[in-house]
Amino acid sequence: MNFSENLQALRKAKGISQEQLAERLDVSRQAVSKWETDGGYPEIEKIMQLCDIFGVTMDELLKGKIDKADIREKYDRHYNAFAKGIATGVFLIIFGVAMSALSSELVEDGSMNTLGTVLLFIFIAAGVALMTIFGLKNEGFKHEHPVMPEIYTPEERELFNTNVFPYLIAGGLALIFIGVILTIINAFAGSNSMFLVFIAAAVWLFVYAGIKRGKYDIKGYNRERDDEHGISANDSPEAVARKKRRSLVGKINGTIMLLATAIFLLIGFVWGIWDPSWAIFPICGILCAIVGIIVNKGD
Repeated sequence: MNFSENLQALRKAKGISQEQLAERLDVSRQAVSKWETDGGYPEIEKIMQLCDIFGVTMDELLKGKIDKADIREKYDRHYNAFAKGIATGVFLIIFGVAMSALSSELVEDGSMNTLGTVLLFIFIAAGVALMTIFGLKNEGFKHEHPVMPEIYTPEERELFNTNVFPYLIAGGLALIFIGVILTIINAFAGSNSMFLVFIAAAVWLFVYAGIKRGKYDIKGYNRERDDEHGISANDSPEAVARKKRRSLVGKINGTIMLLATAIFLLIGFVWGIWDPSWAIFPICGILCAIVGIIVNKGD
């Protein structure tokens, strides 16, 4: 690819128009159009600005070659592993709560309660470690690939959203329904803890489905990377407002989850009530989602 092809591909991947790019660079739209049709090169200062906007080096912009097939393979492999890793981490945390509850339900002996607490922390530690590992891998991938070209066709996105995503969500709901039925009829000892196992499996499907769906949102990927760079002088008023909203959501949700953890540990260590107190996490998770919907205004 030459400069004109790279510029056009990067601009479209970022989801901005020629007018918006021209406004950021303080040039005319005709100038951007001329660059993209191989009618000339911008000044070195503008090239450096373009590198900052798109997160690429000067060599990549001027004479690099974007191999979409190679990028797609790397992107698919990374996000498929990321979805499974994060979903499994969340599953292990809820599964740990289930195993702790099971030990309390089956045996009243104090040693078993101690074992339940140990199991709880082992599974929580394993789940947090897994999410941390894949979270860091994801950050590394995004740092290596700050801008992603549009690698999926509208048909591919539509196929996932209509033929895959609904069935993953339906499968999760079915697992919850089965768990509820078993708990209501109290079919066997430890059915309450088994309900949590079904919940853990359902949440695995929900998390996996959500991340996989987000994988197809390339514009969202690029917008998120742009937001992480903070507010700059080149941002449009809409981008500035969006970044401020997302920053506020992050601060509020971080505070909510820190308080949830503090309350959970306080109730557990002071009163020894580990089993019911875990409910604070899904409650606060729902609260975080509500905060995101309200503050982001549908963004």
